[in-house]
Parts: sequence; C-alpha cells; structure tokens
Amino acid sequence: MREGDRILINKGISKKVMIIARTEIPHSTERIFVTKSGGKYTIGLKVWRSDYAWSEKNQMWVPKH
Repeated sequence: MREGDRILINKGISKKVMIIARTEIPHSTERIFVTKSGGKYTIGLKVWRSDYAWSEKNQMWVPKH
C-alpha cells in the first residue's frame, strides 16, 4: 500500500473509491488514512490495512470477502 493508491470503501449500501493519503498513523502500523482528495490532513476515514487486498483487474485495493 502506497500513498496515492486507489481504494474501494464499502460502507453498507454505498461504495466509494477513495485515495490512500497516509499509510503511517501514529501508534498504529495496521491503520491507513483514506480521503476523497488524497490530502494528508483533510477529513477522511481510518481503515484496517489487513481488510484489503490488491486487485490487478481493477488496479485498486478492494475489501477482502
């Protein structure tokens, strides 16, 4: 996972493609920070790195099933 990679966020019935803004979050190596714009300190979400897998077909990180 690198900054700038696209990631598919699945929240209930809505799915959004967001951008990984930061992979290193203080006190956690397993959390990543994602935003719509990719800005490092804008409003966004923290997600678990281990919940996502790379999809070659879509060229983005997608939730593991």
